Amino acid sequence: MKAGGRVLRSLRALRHDPPGCAQQAARRVLFQSSLEQCEQFLGAAGDTGYATRPVQLFYALSQAGRAIVAASPLIGSQGWRVSGHGLSAGTSAAVAADVSVTATRAGLFPAVAAAMGVQALVPDEPAALRDLWPLLPETADVPLTASSLLPALLFFPDQWSETGTFARARVEWIPGQVHDLYGQDRARVKEHLDHYPALRGSKLRASQPAGGLDWRSAGLGMGLSVEWRSGEPPLLLADSKTPGDLGVACYRSADDYVVTPAIGSMTTGLHPLLALWAVLLALSSLARYEPANWSKMIDIDRSAEANPIEHLLEEAADSVPTAVLHLLTTFR
Repeated sequence: MKAGGRVLRSLRALRHDPPGCAQQAARRVLFQSSLEQCEQFLGAAGDTGYATRPVQLFYALSQAGRAIVAASPLIGSQGWRVSGHGLSAGTSAAVAADVSVTATRAGLFPAVAAAMGVQALVPDEPAALRDLWPLLPETADVPLTASSLLPALLFFPDQWSETGTFARARVEWIPGQVHDLYGQDRARVKEHLDHYPALRGSKLRASQPAGGLDWRSAGLGMGLSVEWRSGEPPLLLADSKTPGDLGVACYRSADDYVVTPAIGSMTTGLHPLLALWAVLLALSSLARYEPANWSKMIDIDRSAEANPIEHLLEEAADSVPTAVLHLLTTFR
């Protein structure tokens, strides 16, 4: 869905009636002013070319992050007063895929992760864009490098109960190469899926009546069914789970579920909103501090990276307000 005026209008309406802890006087002022700046940066991004657009988009997301911290009930009395990016970029690489970002222990990036109740990148562990880029659902059909084996996967819970729990789910967008490599080798397929922390406790569900893995073509890749069970054969009982139990990310809407791999020594998958934050910080740093190199990277006639970069910068203009609006409405 394109964000357009409706999403921006809904974000703007929150300033009169802030969610969560942004109802408190001082936090309310930060919430309102940060969203105003977010809106203005988004407007500026729409009026600029690719040479400077990542700068406006990053600062739009960064200021929205301040609003998220101000509104979150997970942030204590003074924790919402945050300074510094909390993330830096190493921009000396010749290609964008080799640019790395490194988190710090303090600053806005880890504060937003805490406000969301999720894990940030591990401090002092550089993460390359070639690994972060595939975590963005927006880039699934326009990868930065040769298709990653560990992209974000769509997650569809099956047979919701009245309590909002499930014992089975389907994951899609598994790269076709994974199917080609491992086929019906259950151990190797499960080993691959265990790179996604949300799926580690699951079991691969067999197709009926053949009993093999139920690989199916699913949009941009392949799909498989997984389930959660406890006990020993033949007494295997279904385990009820929620997306929150598993660490499944909810990205741009209430039913937009995504699972991502862990980056570095993380114990959970990196939330797509934080992956987008890291990628935009890296691209904006290139644009600001390495303008000559950045110009080469976005030269559509000479750079293989130019098209995926353009694609992301177009998509992010919609994803930033849409994801931020969804997250803020969960604080009510």
